[in-house]
Amino acid sequence: MAVTRRPVFTLRFKSSTTHRRLKRVSDLIGSSMNEIAEAAIERELDFLATDLEQELMDTVEALRSWDYSQSDLEGDIAAFAEGEALQRDPLRSRSVPVADSAGVGEIFADPVEH
Repeated sequence: MAVTRRPVFTLRFKSSTTHRRLKRVSDLIGSSMNEIAEAAIERELDFLATDLEQELMDTVEALRSWDYSQSDLEGDIAAFAEGEALQRDPLRSRSVPVADSAGVGEIFADPVEH
């Protein structure tokens, strides 16, 4: 006789109240705590899946309705290029003379002659 292995999930409760309530309901209705917990999880996942599916459908619809023409692309490229050419680069480095009375710079200086 083949034994069917079922997936196992160990549930650790943050709230002892939730565990007590699950136990109480289990005793009242005569179902195992596992059966009740699994049914509750299934309902919650169905609910969440519906919301997620709707969000994805809304996103797909928004993407499908997006109208971006070749001239829009060319205009955006031109605007980007203009911004790169006309604006000062905030990341451009520059050498600043620094007093090095302790000789630290000399210690780390490149020993290779150029």
